[in-house]
Amino acid sequence: MGVSQPRRERGRTLIERDPDQLVWVLLARESREAGAEGDEQVNYQLGDLREFVAGIGGRVEREVPESNVSSFKRRRVMLPDGTYGYRVVRPDWEATMTALRRGEANALAGVDIDRLTRDPRILEDLIDAVELYGIYVASMTGNIDLSTDAGISAARGLVNQRNTESRNTSRRVSDGKRRAAARGQHNGGRMRPFGWRKDRVTINKREAAHIRRELPRIRAGVSPLTLANEWNKRRIPTVTGVPWRAGTVRNMFLRPRMCGQAVYRGEVVKDEQGKPVRGRWEPILTDDEHAEVVRAWGPSGPESHSRLGGKGRGYRTNHLLSPFVRCGKCNARMIGSSRRDQRTKELVEIYRCPTKGQGGCAGIARSAEPVDAYVTALVLAEHEKIQSRKFEDLPPWPKQKELDDAEDRIAESTREYEAGRYSAERYFPSLARMEAQVAELRREARRYERRRDSRRAVVANLRKEWDKPDFTIEQKQAAIAKSLVAVVIGPANKGGRFHPDQITPIFRDDA
Repeated sequence: MGVSQPRRERGRTLIERDPDQLVWVLLARESREAGAEGDEQVNYQLGDLREFVAGIGGRVEREVPESNVSSFKRRRVMLPDGTYGYRVVRPDWEATMTALRRGEANALAGVDIDRLTRDPRILEDLIDAVELYGIYVASMTGNIDLSTDAGISAARGLVNQRNTESRNTSRRVSDGKRRAAARGQHNGGRMRPFGWRKDRVTINKREAAHIRRELPRIRAGVSPLTLANEWNKRRIPTVTGVPWRAGTVRNMFLRPRMCGQAVYRGEVVKDEQGKPVRGRWEPILTDDEHAEVVRAWGPSGPESHSRLGGKGRGYRTNHLLSPFVRCGKCNARMIGSSRRDQRTKELVEIYRCPTKGQGGCAGIARSAEPVDAYVTALVLAEHEKIQSRKFEDLPPWPKQKELDDAEDRIAESTREYEAGRYSAERYFPSLARMEAQVAELRREARRYERRRDSRRAVVANLRKEWDKPDFTIEQKQAAIAKSLVAVVIGPANKGGRFHPDQITPIFRDDA
């Protein structure tokens, strides 16, 4: 079907409205607030639209049901220039507009302008489709006439009015959720959180047992990726029935709900005394246990460059000593790799120094098996020494008072601003600086507490646990990190045979 730009005369777009030439797209939409009734409402709308266009004439090319789709709520998306903005995301609507612009259909019918869009940006796209492609737009209520300037002005005013109504509703809902969170109530949602029953208050004992069972392993260094893979193999079901993913496991354990703290918009709600508001549901973890998980899996700060626990291209390090091995010639980090043995023609794992272009010298490559065995024996022996003597715990974090003072300054500044004694121009720039300082101090506190946890978390009977199938490579690397900071691999002797003198372990200062 060919399309050509229609003529405009005296503020009107001249559109061909011959009933025999109309090819309709019927669009019905219900917002997310409609819930389970959204599908039923959309079906009612489509039925009414069929009767409506039958009275006009033409044929129906396609029907577009948009159930549980908002035309107001926006999402963060990447823009063509590489920056980010917020847009209403409606894939079915975009597909409909593409079909209209390509000439696959030339008429669009909706129940009302309110059902088509509440976003002014989407309305402007529809106006362009009318003026540039001659699309005939009709509504059952008759409040859409985008072929005239007066109709366009009326549609813009109506969409702006609906947009304002949605903003007011959104604000009231947001305020209600904030007040509910301050009272310790949960915000509901379509899906219950894993670990609780449908009432979101009572613990699901079976799921909570899975969570608590993994707590010692998380302390010992197990990653979210490993837990996700293990839970999928054990067929532990998610709430939605989809497979577990690393991000799902990590977010679940890090969520403050785990220890009974109320949250609003991702932040823990605090009372007038600055203490976390306790939720009206049964906690699965204690505050201290949850804090240990946050220290183990939370962000460690931008200056942390260790490969211990690094994912690289999306996977954990596959070689035991990858986070530790260094080249004895140039001190560059060595990488785990593999090569084919000339005699057996089998692939063997190796540690090799990267090329000069990658920051190394490519001068050393050693078989990984004897190095792993030697360092493992060294670590097991050192671990037994650690267990034989009593560790002195690190003192409390020395900057706790500095953090408390910074948080008090933020609270005092906010009170002054709310009382009208601070201007917005003075308050918000100061608030941004103070919040950045508090965030950095909190990261430093987590790193310090992580060190304390590491000194206290000594695996009992490490030699016995080491070869068990469920003792993961992350736990082994965490155990090695308690004793060693690096393993320097020197050049091989003549004949290439392994000798312990070629390995220089660098022990931790506090090991």
